[in-house]
Amino acid sequence: MGRRIEAVALPVVFQRPVRLMAYVYGHGQLLFRGRQEPEEGWDTTLDVLFADVGSMSVRDHYPSLTIRLADPEEEARLRAADPRRWHDWRPFVLETEDGAPGHVVAGGLYWGESTAPETYDSFLLPSYELTRLCPDAPVPDEPAVVHTAAGR
Repeated sequence: MGRRIEAVALPVVFQRPVRLMAYVYGHGQLLFRGRQEPEEGWDTTLDVLFADVGSMSVRDHYPSLTIRLADPEEEARLRAADPRRWHDWRPFVLETEDGAPGHVVAGGLYWGESTAPETYDSFLLPSYELTRLCPDAPVPDEPAVVHTAAGR
């Protein structure tokens, strides 16, 4: 099945619990996952991937998650805290209703939903980057659409 990438303007709001699934240090990839909970109305597994991560300050769990681009003042603070050349990085702010915002400075943001169970590898990371949780399980369908944040 072919997958298409669709650019979406931020902010994006996920009205469901999302937790930190993995951080692949060598590839600078940060993965959050929202698990399936059919009784709550979430029939899909949500994966949110930040690629080419330069810096971050995140929680391990968000009861709901809003991701937006930093405003100019926030971006200036983040650039002052990390004076390296930013190349193609963008400052993303992570917010939830019950706490201070976090941030991820990264080259890209991708998210998508699939019918894959929570125990399956992420469809956004190649299988060699994360250990298969259920190596003998059949491969579920990947999502037809993966979303990414539209450029600034």
